[in-house]
Amino acid sequence: MGDIYENPEIYKKNVVKKHKGKGEDKVIREEFYFADGSDALFNQGFKFSIEHVSSRQKIEFKAFITAFNDTYSQDWNSEPVYGRADPLYNFKQTTRRISFAFKMPAASEGEAYANLAKAQKLAQFMYPNYTDVSGAKVLSQAPLLRLKIMNLLQVPTGPSGNTNDGISLYDGYGTGGEGVLGWFSDVTFTYNLENSDNGVFQKLNSDGSRAPGTILPKTIDVSIGGFNPIHEQLLGWQVEYEKGKDNKDTDKIKRVYFGEGKSFPYGAEETDSASPDPSLKAGHQFVGWSAKHKLKVAASFSLTEQQKLEKAKAEAAIANAEARYAGLGGNLRRKRDEKRLAGGKYKSESKAAYVASAFAGQVAIEAGFADDGSLSSDEVWATNSRTDLYDGYVGE
Repeated sequence: MGDIYENPEIYKKNVVKKHKGKGEDKVIREEFYFADGSDALFNQGFKFSIEHVSSRQKIEFKAFITAFNDTYSQDWNSEPVYGRADPLYNFKQTTRRISFAFKMPAASEGEAYANLAKAQKLAQFMYPNYTDVSGAKVLSQAPLLRLKIMNLLQVPTGPSGNTNDGISLYDGYGTGGEGVLGWFSDVTFTYNLENSDNGVFQKLNSDGSRAPGTILPKTIDVSIGGFNPIHEQLLGWQVEYEKGKDNKDTDKIKRVYFGEGKSFPYGAEETDSASPDPSLKAGHQFVGWSAKHKLKVAASFSLTEQQKLEKAKAEAAIANAEARYAGLGGNLRRKRDEKRLAGGKYKSESKAAYVASAFAGQVAIEAGFADDGSLSSDEVWATNSRTDLYDGYVGE
């Protein structure tokens, strides 16, 4: 695996001028040792790496990180329904996006040159692989990367110790995982040429001569606008139940875990005792209920709420019908609405939805649904089905 991190002195030795006598011919250049404290921190693992997957080239940076933001976003589809305060929601996915920034300071001319080489390599990582096919260059692989930022961004390797022993988990926690697969949406380099606090080195050759028109930035600021992870493991909650005598699931939970048993996303595992009985989280009224029973109750609550919404929608349709078609001229208005709905004459979706609701409500009234002052589940379904049918008749 390629790695371009090297000791900066391979590019340029640290030297100082010394006078051994009078005159320029008495000036010599003598090497000296320069100790940079950040080198020691790098060697202790305070660093992060970016690997270009297809070429297997890797760059390692000192961890002068100035920003790290890990964002999780849910994506839901919403479908508005006439007469309801809230739309119907359908979950699609959860996505993750990481933005971060860091500095590449140089304590010497050699390190400034090494940093410029790293910035150059990182820019190259934004490009794909090509393959020669019959003399033509054909794109063969996308520029996927693996980003590892100490313990904050890595592929978790599972529990770091005995999950019944917090000390064991703490002592075993570290940076053992590989980098997370993904891609950068953008990378921005800022060279701080105008900044008097940073500035540049004017390049001197190893013999002391100046290199005309050649500068080496003392500090390079790098901003990653977005790292988009491509997770290689299942992400989501799973519940396993103990088996009964007939090998069927019982109400007793065997274990609850996230993903494929991995400690996503940061690898920090809780002890088993740190996760209280889920019955205590929901309120004291659930204490003693089995987990499966609680799930059934939650589902029944959702179903009851859905039934209330459906009934409210049907009742709203009947109320709209009474307001629109009662009184003188109501029958003529109804016939006109029926023709306009069937012909898609309504340009406004809200107007079409209101008329469709009123028309469906009128059909329900004529069918006697409202005679006894309440609607059965079948009457609710029949009214709403007709509302949904006419709701789609909107002109282009």
